[in-house]
Amino acid sequence: MSVIGKVLCVAGRHRGQWSYPGRRCESVRVCEVCGRTEERVQHSWGEFAFVVPGGCDRVRRCGRCGATDSWPEHDWGPWRYANWEFNSPQMHTCKRCHATERTSPTYR
Repeated sequence: MSVIGKVLCVAGRHRGQWSYPGRRCESVRVCEVCGRTEERVQHSWGEFAFVVPGGCDRVRRCGRCGATDSWPEHDWGPWRYANWEFNSPQMHTCKRCHATERTSPTYR
């Protein structure tokens, strides 16, 4: 075991090849210098696709383990004041699914 290798291991810079022991996305590495075992999860994500045509929900799937990840993609309209009061919040609406977002009250 080299001195530089020991110093790198103390600093958290371990060496070794990552391997996937099963069909899941958990990979394992055993450090060549100190023998410490590390684990990490690294998915192989595909492209996002809309769940419903014309909707806002998008989903992608891992090609290795089949896990899913979702992310909405809204088509927001312009920001508008909710009413004519002095401290009115602003809001905008999605053109596809009609979801709304509001800001905290703004003072104009």
